[in-house]
Amino acid sequence: MDTYTHIEDLSNEIFFEIFDYLHAIDIFTSFTSLNKRISSILQSIPLRIVVLYNHYRHQIDFLSSHLTFHAHQVISIEIYDKIHDYTSTISLLFNRHNFINLESCVMITNSSPTKLKNVIKQIKSLNKLVSFSIYEGKGSAISTNDKSDLIQIMLMHKSS
Repeated sequence: MDTYTHIEDLSNEIFFEIFDYLHAIDIFTSFTSLNKRISSILQSIPLRIVVLYNHYRHQIDFLSSHLTFHAHQVISIEIYDKIHDYTSTISLLFNRHNFINLESCVMITNSSPTKLKNVIKQIKSLNKLVSFSIYEGKGSAISTNDKSDLIQIMLMHKSS
């Protein structure tokens, strides 16, 4: 007697556990459009964005296209500003999306200069932000005005 288990046979709780171990780009690449049930599960999970220096622009565009409907689910971001074939990844994502439930944000500015105007605007309104870090790589520079604005926001920020 041969019994086969299919992905559709797994409980929602198992999918939640699986998704806890994956980053947003991996979830969207692997599970989007499989079926309506998984699509509905994807609507209710917290998302973690990780964009490393070895990603490519087409991957960021793919991620961004899915974030159009999921940006409110993003709770953490770790992002390199310069990737293989593009610079200003931080600006690209923060210009396109409003991450209203962001709790943790790590930015690595490995290009020169990094424009943080829209990032600074969003940070002002993030009530759930608990952790915020910016690392400057070699050859990168954050403007003095942006540094000043960020320091002021961090000192005045009222997080829940």
